[in-house]
Amino acid sequence: MKKIILIITIIFMLTGCIDKNIDDNSMDAEINIDETIKIDEYIDDNPIKVSLYEGKNKVKKYETTLGNFKDFAVFDIYYTDIDTLDSSNTKSNYKKYYSMYENIDNYKTGFYITFEAEGKTIEKLILDPSAMHSMAPYVYVYLYDDVNQVDGTYYSHLESKDMNDDTIISSVKLFFAHKGTSITSPITVTVFTYDSEDDFTEDKYYRGISSYTVNIETN
Repeated sequence: MKKIILIITIIFMLTGCIDKNIDDNSMDAEINIDETIKIDEYIDDNPIKVSLYEGKNKVKKYETTLGNFKDFAVFDIYYTDIDTLDSSNTKSNYKKYYSMYENIDNYKTGFYITFEAEGKTIEKLILDPSAMHSMAPYVYVYLYDDVNQVDGTYYSHLESKDMNDDTIISSVKLFFAHKGTSITSPITVTVFTYDSEDDFTEDKYYRGISSYTVNIETN
């Protein structure tokens, strides 16, 4: 009788272990099924090649002497990567290289600028004139529309009130503000083109394929 009871007890214990293992595996399966994996499907099909120019030449190296209250760089933005152009006329060059693409009316021009000053990293995304003084008191960034102007007339930098669907950012001027001499590193200037918010990360960094970077050495 004791043997029979012992056998029944062992069978019950084994059955209980089997059931428990099956239940545990089932729970694991449910957990795995319920987990959601987020995949970033961003693909950039931007066809534009963009570069910074001074006169006819693409800017590859650039140096400036630190100072206060003075311009230190003026660059044109063209949708090409040719080293040397036939002309230095901003308006005609912009139109010429823009016309080499199709269906790019939705694309706009932006900048990312960064440098070190007084132990801090200064970095800004600049998409329009509202960021003109965003790097103060070290640098001001002036944007220009050289295309929508009457030839031979005077025009100034863009302001927020000037912005509309037809505005073109075709050149940029960098100006040392009242603490320009406090900059302690090269100034990195990246120009890029974009057409929507998905060209930026959640932290507002450009992640597209249409960009060009110049390091301005300071002395």
